[in-house]
Amino acid sequence: MRLSTKGEYASRAMLELSLHHADGPVHIRDISAAQDIPERFLEQILLQLKRAGYLRSKKGPNGGYYLAKAPSRISVAEVIRVMDGPLAPIDCVSVTAHEVCPREAFCGLKGLWKETRDAIARILERTTFADLAERTKAGQVMGAGEKPAGRRTSG
Repeated sequence: MRLSTKGEYASRAMLELSLHHADGPVHIRDISAAQDIPERFLEQILLQLKRAGYLRSKKGPNGGYYLAKAPSRISVAEVIRVMDGPLAPIDCVSVTAHEVCPREAFCGLKGLWKETRDAIARILERTTFADLAERTKAGQVMGAGEKPAGRRTSG
């Protein structure tokens, strides 16, 4: 899986909308400013997420975009798949876009790519935008269990 700029921006926009879920619609200008996403690019992304059923919009002076369901019911994996397609690093191990490879039966790499896909999918599927909003509000910028990288000293 390679996360595109579109996938990254979609994740950041969904996080911003999750942070303001209880506040009502958020104007595209505010999402753009808060997440440093070019407004024109963001508009295309939000429309794609709306077509996929993750967002709704409201017109008017108090309008904007809002989540179609609770952030606890939207996984990061769902949004990445909408924007970038399958999570698998190669098609022969993809669950959603499997393509048969003539080497599948004896390929020594297939197991590695499947393990990679499974690990990525497990993390992204269990992480919701509510989880990310909580981390953000708590000031956590690292994943669970991670420690900041620092200089190692011997001794």
